[in-house]
Amino acid sequence: MSIGAEELKIVEKEMNTSGVILAGGKSSRMKFNKAFAQIGDRPVINIIVDKFASVFSEIILISNETDLYTHLGVPVYADIYPHMGPVAGIHSGLYHCSHDSAFVMGCDVPFMNMDLVRMMISRLNGYDSVVPRLDQHLQPLAAVYSRRCLPVLTSCLESKRVKLIRIFDELNSLEIDRSEIEKFGVAEEMFLNVNDIEALNLATQIAGRY
Repeated sequence: MSIGAEELKIVEKEMNTSGVILAGGKSSRMKFNKAFAQIGDRPVINIIVDKFASVFSEIILISNETDLYTHLGVPVYADIYPHMGPVAGIHSGLYHCSHDSAFVMGCDVPFMNMDLVRMMISRLNGYDSVVPRLDQHLQPLAAVYSRRCLPVLTSCLESKRVKLIRIFDELNSLEIDRSEIEKFGVAEEMFLNVNDIEALNLATQIAGRY
Protein backbone atom coordinates (compact mmCIF):
# COMPACT_ATOMS: atom_id res chain seq x y z
CA MET A 1 0.00 0.00 0.00
CA SER A 2 1.44 3.36 -1.02
CA ILE A 3 1.95 6.07 1.57
CA GLY A 4 0.07 9.37 1.19
CA ALA A 5 1.78 12.74 0.82
CA GLU A 6 0.79 13.96 4.29
CA GLU A 7 1.87 10.69 5.90
CA LEU A 8 5.17 10.93 4.03
CA LYS A 9 5.76 14.42 5.43
CA ILE A 10 5.12 13.16 8.96
CA VAL A 11 7.50 10.22 8.46
CA GLU A 12 10.18 12.58 7.15
CA LYS A 13 9.80 14.83 10.18
CA GLU A 14 10.07 11.84 12.51
CA MET A 15 13.25 10.76 10.71
CA ASN A 16 14.68 14.24 11.31
CA THR A 17 13.77 14.22 14.99
CA SER A 18 15.78 12.60 17.79
CA GLY A 19 14.37 11.08 20.94
CA VAL A 20 16.05 12.48 24.05
CA ILE A 21 15.52 10.98 27.51
CA LEU A 22 16.50 13.08 30.52
CA ALA A 23 17.72 11.05 33.50
CA GLY A 24 19.31 13.76 35.58
CA GLY A 25 16.98 14.11 38.55
CA LYS A 26 18.02 13.26 42.09
CA SER A 27 14.93 11.07 42.72
CA SER A 28 14.76 12.51 46.25
CA ARG A 29 11.08 11.67 46.70
CA MET A 30 11.46 8.10 45.44
CA LYS A 31 14.47 7.31 47.69
CA PHE A 32 15.99 5.35 44.79
CA ASN A 33 16.67 6.06 41.12
CA LYS A 34 13.21 6.53 39.61
CA ALA A 35 14.46 5.50 36.15
CA PHE A 36 14.73 1.94 37.49
CA ALA A 37 11.36 1.83 39.24
CA GLN A 38 9.63 -1.40 38.25
CA ILE A 39 6.23 -1.37 36.58
CA GLY A 40 5.24 -4.99 36.32
CA ASP A 41 8.56 -6.67 35.69
CA ARG A 42 10.17 -3.86 33.69
CA PRO A 43 12.06 -0.70 34.71
CA VAL A 44 10.48 2.56 33.56
CA ILE A 45 13.59 3.49 31.57
CA ASN A 46 13.36 0.29 29.50
CA ILE A 47 9.70 0.93 28.77
CA ILE A 48 10.55 4.42 27.49
CA VAL A 49 13.50 3.27 25.37
CA ASP A 50 11.29 0.68 23.68
CA LYS A 51 8.58 3.28 23.00
CA PHE A 52 11.11 5.70 21.55
CA ALA A 53 12.52 2.96 19.31
CA SER A 54 9.12 2.70 17.62
CA VAL A 55 9.41 6.31 16.40
CA PHE A 56 12.99 7.59 16.44
CA SER A 57 16.00 6.46 14.45
CA GLU A 58 18.22 8.17 17.04
CA ILE A 59 17.74 7.88 20.81
CA ILE A 60 20.10 9.53 23.25
CA LEU A 61 20.04 9.74 27.02
CA ILE A 62 21.27 12.65 29.12
CA SER A 63 22.61 11.93 32.61
CA ASN A 64 25.50 12.99 34.80
CA GLU A 65 25.73 9.36 35.94
CA THR A 66 26.48 7.93 32.52
CA ASP A 67 27.71 4.53 33.75
CA LEU A 68 24.23 3.66 35.06
CA TYR A 69 22.71 3.61 31.59
CA THR A 70 25.30 2.14 29.23
CA HIS A 71 23.54 -1.25 29.32
CA LEU A 72 20.57 0.26 27.46
CA GLY A 73 22.52 0.34 24.21
CA VAL A 74 21.90 4.02 23.47
CA PRO A 75 24.43 6.88 23.59
CA VAL A 76 24.61 8.59 26.99
CA TYR A 77 25.90 12.15 27.43
CA ALA A 78 26.42 14.34 30.48
CA ASP A 79 25.25 17.91 30.83
CA ILE A 80 27.55 20.51 29.29
CA TYR A 81 26.48 22.78 32.16
CA PRO A 82 26.36 20.25 35.02
CA HIS A 83 24.04 20.47 38.01
CA MET A 84 21.82 23.17 36.53
CA GLY A 85 18.63 21.16 36.23
CA PRO A 86 16.40 20.28 33.28
CA VAL A 87 17.30 23.37 31.25
CA ALA A 88 20.84 21.97 31.10
CA GLY A 89 19.46 18.55 30.16
CA ILE A 90 17.44 19.90 27.25
CA HIS A 91 20.44 21.96 26.15
CA SER A 92 22.73 18.93 26.20
CA GLY A 93 20.19 16.82 24.33
CA LEU A 94 19.85 19.37 21.53
CA TYR A 95 23.60 19.91 21.43
CA HIS A 96 24.41 16.21 21.08
CA CYS A 97 21.55 15.03 18.86
CA SER A 98 22.29 14.74 15.16
CA HIS A 99 18.88 15.94 13.94
CA ASP A 100 17.32 19.39 13.67
CA SER A 101 14.79 18.74 16.42
CA ALA A 102 14.23 16.48 19.40
CA PHE A 103 11.36 15.16 21.45
CA VAL A 104 12.58 15.51 25.03
CA MET A 105 11.02 13.53 27.87
CA GLY A 106 11.87 12.73 31.45
CA CYS A 107 12.88 9.20 32.43
CA ASP A 108 9.78 8.74 34.62
CA VAL A 109 6.90 9.02 32.10
CA PRO A 110 5.96 5.44 31.16
CA PHE A 111 2.55 5.97 29.55
CA MET A 112 3.24 8.58 26.89
CA ASN A 113 1.22 7.90 23.74
CA MET A 114 3.63 7.92 20.82
CA ASP A 115 0.88 8.94 18.38
CA LEU A 116 0.56 12.14 20.41
CA VAL A 117 4.32 12.56 20.08
CA ARG A 118 4.07 12.08 16.31
CA MET A 119 1.36 14.74 16.16
CA MET A 120 3.51 17.21 18.10
CA ILE A 121 6.47 16.56 15.79
CA SER A 122 4.27 17.19 12.76
CA ARG A 123 3.24 20.57 14.18
CA LEU A 124 6.75 21.94 14.80
CA ASN A 125 7.08 23.61 11.37
CA GLY A 126 8.45 27.13 12.01
CA TYR A 127 8.06 27.04 15.79
CA ASP A 128 10.93 26.74 18.25
CA SER A 129 9.02 24.20 20.30
CA VAL A 130 5.74 22.35 20.63
CA VAL A 131 4.73 21.96 24.25
CA PRO A 132 1.62 20.37 25.79
CA ARG A 133 -0.42 22.35 28.29
CA LEU A 134 -2.67 20.66 30.84
CA ASP A 135 -4.95 23.42 32.09
CA GLN A 136 -2.58 25.97 33.66
CA HIS A 137 0.51 23.80 33.52
CA LEU A 138 2.96 23.45 30.65
CA GLN A 139 4.62 20.04 30.24
CA PRO A 140 8.14 21.02 29.11
CA LEU A 141 9.58 17.58 29.87
CA ALA A 142 7.40 15.94 27.23
CA ALA A 143 7.84 18.42 24.40
CA VAL A 144 9.43 18.90 20.98
CA TYR A 145 12.31 21.36 20.61
CA SER A 146 14.12 22.69 17.56
CA ARG A 147 17.86 23.19 17.67
CA ARG A 148 16.98 26.87 17.19
CA CYS A 149 16.36 26.83 20.96
CA LEU A 150 20.05 26.35 21.72
CA PRO A 151 21.03 30.06 21.86
CA VAL A 152 18.19 30.81 24.29
CA LEU A 153 19.06 27.81 26.46
CA THR A 154 22.75 28.72 26.43
CA SER A 155 21.97 32.29 27.42
CA CYS A 156 19.74 31.13 30.28
CA LEU A 157 22.42 28.76 31.56
CA GLU A 158 25.22 31.32 31.27
CA SER A 159 23.16 33.83 33.25
CA LYS A 160 21.88 31.16 35.68
CA ARG A 161 18.24 31.66 34.68
CA VAL A 162 17.36 28.01 35.10
CA LYS A 163 13.65 27.96 35.95
CA LEU A 164 12.43 25.72 33.14
CA ILE A 165 9.05 27.37 32.50
CA ARG A 166 10.73 30.75 31.98
CA ILE A 167 12.50 29.65 28.80
CA PHE A 168 9.15 29.77 27.01
CA ASP A 169 9.07 33.53 27.55
CA GLU A 170 11.85 33.66 24.94
CA LEU A 171 10.75 30.89 22.57
CA ASN A 172 8.21 30.94 19.76
CA SER A 173 6.24 27.96 21.03
CA LEU A 174 3.07 26.21 19.93
CA GLU A 175 1.01 25.00 22.88
CA ILE A 176 -1.08 21.83 22.54
CA ASP A 177 -4.11 22.06 24.82
CA ARG A 178 -6.04 19.41 26.70
CA SER A 179 -8.72 19.03 24.02
CA GLU A 180 -6.06 17.97 21.49
CA ILE A 181 -4.13 15.86 23.99
CA GLU A 182 -7.16 13.85 25.03
CA LYS A 183 -7.77 12.62 21.49
CA PHE A 184 -4.90 10.24 22.29
CA GLY A 185 -5.85 9.03 25.76
CA VAL A 186 -6.28 10.10 29.39
CA ALA A 187 -4.04 13.13 29.87
CA GLU A 188 -3.24 12.51 33.52
CA GLU A 189 -2.12 8.97 32.70
CA MET A 190 -0.02 9.91 29.66
CA PHE A 191 1.82 12.61 31.62
CA LEU A 192 2.07 10.73 34.91
CA ASN A 193 5.51 11.20 36.48
CA VAL A 194 6.57 8.13 38.45
CA ASN A 195 8.59 10.14 40.94
CA ASP A 196 7.35 8.86 44.30
CA ILE A 197 5.93 5.65 45.76
CA GLU A 198 2.32 6.82 45.49
CA ALA A 199 2.79 7.51 41.75
CA LEU A 200 4.51 4.15 41.32
CA ASN A 201 1.56 2.37 42.91
CA LEU A 202 -0.81 4.27 40.60
CA ALA A 203 1.35 3.39 37.59
CA THR A 204 1.18 -0.29 38.54
CA GLN A 205 -2.62 -0.08 38.63
CA ILE A 206 -2.75 1.68 35.24
CA ALA A 207 -0.40 -0.87 33.68
CA GLY A 208 -2.62 -3.66 34.97
CA ARG A 209 -5.51 -2.37 32.85
CA TYR A 210 -3.60 -2.82 29.58
